[in-house]
Amino acid sequence: MHYQVSAQETHAAKTPHHIFNINIILTHLFVSMIVLEIGNTFALLLVPLLSSLVIAYLYHRKQQAQQADSWFVAAHWTLAWRRGRILLFSYALALLMVLLYLLFDALFPGGFSMNNFSTDGQQTKLGEIITIRFAAVVIFVAVLVTFMQTGISVYEAGKGIIDAKIVRFAPRNANANVELGQGDNEAKTAASTTVSKDSESS
Repeated sequence: MHYQVSAQETHAAKTPHHIFNINIILTHLFVSMIVLEIGNTFALLLVPLLSSLVIAYLYHRKQQAQQADSWFVAAHWTLAWRRGRILLFSYALALLMVLLYLLFDALFPGGFSMNNFSTDGQQTKLGEIITIRFAAVVIFVAVLVTFMQTGISVYEAGKGIIDAKIVRFAPRNANANVELGQGDNEAKTAASTTVSKDSESS
């Protein structure tokens, strides 16, 4: 849905999406690379921790926007927060997978291990490797989907557009931005507005 917005509003509406994508780039790309270089697998928990702090900020800022900013800007903060919820869900699911593995490993020590045929008799923890890989896939899919969606939202914010379904989470009020319509409806609205202005001038 296209809304009547000012240049300042379109600029402000892009901010939450920029924050969201910068968070993904810094935490899921750079921090992950650094942790993998260190070689401590469980230090990867630092990634969702840092990301969750940024998502918590999105929630806090969304609450402020509903009070201080225009409806259009607040709606985009709400949209960014809801994308953050998807990431939080993926973190929780990945963490649950890891906890289930640790529980199984505690109950059945060595049950997911395999001899790596080394001279010192060490074993490869297949369970840990498989669990971490599957948990990473869950988070990767969520990151990829939300990153692409957020990129689209940056473009739409600049055009004064947002999905009309957002009103379920960011209710409109009497001071909300005027709807300009969508697709054919928008063209009809613009035409009727022009006709009404012409009739008033005559």
